[in-house]
Amino acid sequence: MKKALIPAVVFLVALMVPVILSMKANDGHFVYSLDDPYIHMSLSENIARGHYGINRDESTAPSSSVLWPFLLVPFSATSVFYLIPLLLNSIFALLTVFLLYRFYGRAGMFLTVVSIYAFNLVGLVFTGMEHSLQLLLVTVIAIGVSNFSENRKVSPWLLISLIAAPLIRYECLAVSLPVLLFLFAAGEKKKALLIFVITVVLLGAFSLFLISLGLNPMPASVNAKSAVVSGSGSMASILGNFSSSVKSFRGMVQLLLLIPFALVLFSGKRSRIEKLLAGAVVVSVILHLLVGRSGWFHRYGVYMWTFSVLITFHLYRRLLSKYCIPAGVLLVILSADYISGYSKIQDASSNIYQQQYQMRRFVHNWLREPVAVNDLGLVSVGYDEYVLDLWGLATPAALQGAFDPAWIDSVAMANGVNTAIVYRDELPGIQHWTHVARMEISPPLVVCVSGGVDFLVAPWASPVSLREKLYVFSKDLPDGISLLIYR
Repeated sequence: MKKALIPAVVFLVALMVPVILSMKANDGHFVYSLDDPYIHMSLSENIARGHYGINRDESTAPSSSVLWPFLLVPFSATSVFYLIPLLLNSIFALLTVFLLYRFYGRAGMFLTVVSIYAFNLVGLVFTGMEHSLQLLLVTVIAIGVSNFSENRKVSPWLLISLIAAPLIRYECLAVSLPVLLFLFAAGEKKKALLIFVITVVLLGAFSLFLISLGLNPMPASVNAKSAVVSGSGSMASILGNFSSSVKSFRGMVQLLLLIPFALVLFSGKRSRIEKLLAGAVVVSVILHLLVGRSGWFHRYGVYMWTFSVLITFHLYRRLLSKYCIPAGVLLVILSADYISGYSKIQDASSNIYQQQYQMRRFVHNWLREPVAVNDLGLVSVGYDEYVLDLWGLATPAALQGAFDPAWIDSVAMANGVNTAIVYRDELPGIQHWTHVARMEISPPLVVCVSGGVDFLVAPWASPVSLREKLYVFSKDLPDGISLLIYR
């Protein structure tokens, strides 16, 4: 057990380095590498008040996870709420490290350390979202089915994780469903059917809850970010998603990893259970490529990468024990994008600090009135005024309406919104508003859609007040940020 502390210490050091560097760059403030975690935090604040949504009088489903916002609720009233996702994700990632060390065995110290970077454990913690927990659950599933293929015993933790994983992120169905088919074909029919029914009932219950609020059965974030869901599951949307997936580096690597599974499937020396397991992973990978995504600062797709790598190592465990170092080196090469992402954590955090965090400061301390944005998270946390989300997560109608000037004017007037802080060029429907100012952040640009965010005022409102507030705000901006105010 003492040896397991070595990779744990490596992980903690690897985590603390970008924490320290980013806080130094961000004037002592800890800021996540994305704006998205703050959306979950804002939703959690309102759940604690008995309301599901971002704005008090409007029900919305902006979270990509069923359970994650609820896990944050008990901490939503604390003064350190903004650090809770960091703490929880660090715990989940540490548990993953211990599981990996146990899975690889005594000779796998090197592989465990490599996996910290190859599976983007630190990067996922820094996103402040549910992905660290997702990766922990997928690791439990991979280890559980690997053990089952050897001893035919179904671990309770495997069954719990199969249920929980899709509730943390819907895309985990690409793991849970093929694994349930594997268990069913391997003789565990009752358990597989029971877990399937429980999963369907729980996900269905959440969809009914959303429908009862007058919303779509799927969260707005899923509709906004999934080409397949937004395309109503049409064959064209599925094939288009598959084409985009396999053209990316991550998609090509996932396809490459199907080769060792194909060798197992067509081998005359492999047992039936091993072939069933290999087949389940092939189905998982193909499902992910058909309906899933990769990218978005290396958080999409890492669950499938981890799952497929761990099952590969299990199926080739005898070779792995002899060639541990070459296997680790190959894993590093095939995980180049995730390892590269680690080096960009500080810059990503600084992007959010210089842009969305400063937007929050202006809105909370100077504007203090309803506002339209396309980055919802930091602005909405702890803000009691109405926030019009033109990106469509908290205002689903904006997914189409943001292209229509009449719609934007109508919904803005109805909610008392006179000011917008947005990527003007990304929203055709708002370009007729008066362009008052533009705030530019310093390079490199890692996670922000644009290096400049625009301050606009509605056609029916005067820009004078906004200009005056921006002049005062401009004197309090950190170094590296420029604010150009138009006359």
